[in-house]
Order: sequence, then C-alpha cells, then structure tokens
Amino acid sequence: MSQPPSPQPYAQPYQQQPYGGAPQPPKKKSKAPLVIGIIAAFVVLLVIGAALGGGGTTGNVANTPAAQQPAVQPPAAQPPAAEQPAASDKITVVYEVTGAGTATSITYNSDGVASTEQLQDVKLPWSKTIEMEKGKAFAAVLLAQAGAGTPEISAKITANGKPLKDGKSAGQYAVVNVTGDLFSVK
Repeated sequence: MSQPPSPQPYAQPYQQQPYGGAPQPPKKKSKAPLVIGIIAAFVVLLVIGAALGGGGTTGNVANTPAAQQPAVQPPAAQPPAAEQPAASDKITVVYEVTGAGTATSITYNSDGVASTEQLQDVKLPWSKTIEMEKGKAFAAVLLAQAGAGTPEISAKITANGKPLKDGKSAGQYAVVNVTGDLFSVK
C-alpha cells in the first residue's frame, strides 16, 4: 500500500501579497440618504398637492351610491344676481406683532401661498393688512424676533375679523412663529 503524501512542514495555504497587499475594492456608498431624500420630497409634494386641493376621488364615479340615486329636482328659481349678496372671493388677513421695544425682524406671507416679505428693526406695535384670494391662499404665516431689550414679543393673525392664531415668546431675541389655516376661513 502506498502512503498518503505528507504535508510540507513550511507550506503556506495562501500566498503572501507584495508590500501593501492587494488593492481593496472601493467601498460601496450607501444609497439610504438618496432614498430618504426622494421619499421626503414625495411626501412634501403630496402635502402641497393636498393643501392646494389636488386630492380627489379615483375610480368609477358612476358606481358610487350617490350616482345610483335618482336626480334631485333643482330648487325653485333664484332671484337675479343683483338682488343676492355677493360672496366675497377675498380674505382680509391682519398680521399684528406687539411688545415693548423693537423686533429685530418680522417675516410674513404676503399671498397665502409662497411669497414672503421681511422687515428689519421694526418699532412695536406693528400691524399689516393684506387681501388674499379665497381658495388659492392656504396659510397665513407670521414670524417675529424680539430685539435687544424687548422682554416679550407676541404675534397674532386674524382673518375676516376673526382670530385665527396667536402666540407669545419671552426673552431677549426670543422668536414667535404663528401659522393659520386659511381654508377654514368663511
């Protein structure tokens, strides 16, 4: 019988790499930040679309219970438009900032959508009245920062004469931010 070959005493199972070793393959960068960014952008667009009234029903409307019911008879003849009070297509928004002293800055939404105005070093109290288009304007935003020596700053938004949102912040250079929903304004 033959004997199995004996292992060599100094044999190495792997060859040693030259100085510095083999180059390492480049590490793959994580795609998680890109995916999270895309998802966040999608959610923001979804929220904006819903706020602008883009949400609606999908599917076949003819199959809904309301569509299967008999048509409702129209109401009796309405008086001419000249006799009816005109429904306002505007919202009157009043921004107010109060406090003792000055506001380092006041920033407010000027159209209810995306346009803003910013004022610097404003003596308090301060107010601004703006007309916005009903149905297009969806938010009134007011941000104010107290100036040096102003112990407390308050902000208030009213829409069509009714309080919409108010807030208060205390301390030198304190910031107050109020946002009101204009879709609920009648």
